[in-house]
Amino acid sequence: MRKFYEGGFQPAMTRREAGLILGVRENVHPEKVKEAHKKVMVANHPDAGGSHYLASKINEAKDVLLGKTKGGGSVF
Repeated sequence: MRKFYEGGFQPAMTRREAGLILGVRENVHPEKVKEAHKKVMVANHPDAGGSHYLASKINEAKDVLLGKTKGGGSVF
C-alpha cells in the first residue's frame, strides 16, 4: 500500500515540497519538471473540476524547481 505525505503545505514552498507535489526529485532535469507538471496539472486543472488552490500550488512547485520564483508564494 502506498503511503502519502501527511501534513499540509509549508508557509514558504521549499524544493523538497515542490518535488513531493510534482512527484520528482529536488535536483531533476528541467524537462522532467515540465513533464511532471503537465501530468499533475491535467489531473487537477480547475477547468476539469480541479481545485484552483491546488493548481496554484502545482504551478508554484514548477516555478520553485525551475528557479523562476522569488518567494512570492501562492496567491491564496
